[in-house]
Amino acid sequence: MTQPTPPQDAQPMTGGQPGSPPPPGRGGASLAAGVVLLLLAVLLFAGSRVVAAGQRHAYDPAATPPQTYQLTAGQTYQLSSARSVAELKQAGVLPNLACFIASGAGAPAPLTLASTTDDDRNLHVFATMVAPATGPARLSCTGIAAVFVDDADDAEPDRSALLVLLSIAAGLLGVIATCSGGYARGRSRQPAGRA
Repeated sequence: MTQPTPPQDAQPMTGGQPGSPPPPGRGGASLAAGVVLLLLAVLLFAGSRVVAAGQRHAYDPAATPPQTYQLTAGQTYQLSSARSVAELKQAGVLPNLACFIASGAGAPAPLTLASTTDDDRNLHVFATMVAPATGPARLSCTGIAAVFVDDADDAEPDRSALLVLLSIAAGLLGVIATCSGGYARGRSRQPAGRA
């Protein structure tokens, strides 16, 4: 009795069924991609620290504010300090806060604050103000060595924050790819027939 011959285009089923290991090499590629993404995340974060050292925001390390900030009359701006709100509270600066504004070569004039805050969650923002005039202005407050207006019209963009966000995204993708690749490699090494 002769055995029936299978069709020539029939292919043996080696994968794609439930419980079958993933194709060889796929786990290694995912693992390698994950490691590269994790290294990229570290480099982006390190780059963000280098960029932050050259920026001039209240929250940047060792930053000094510009001589003047460009303001628009009627617009509300945030006043910030390199010291945290908690430190300013502890030093007793906020309850008797007095701030001043000067335009051009003029003498400083008292500045009416729109609001002050003593909430530690605000970190560096200790008050808000409405600009009394349009143009470059110098700002100062009693008990605060350097006053920053991080949302002024001519304030520099926060490039270090963008790099931090990119590093977080790359790190998350790297962890996912590394775990996925490690799992796939472990599955591919299991003996045939084991789930």
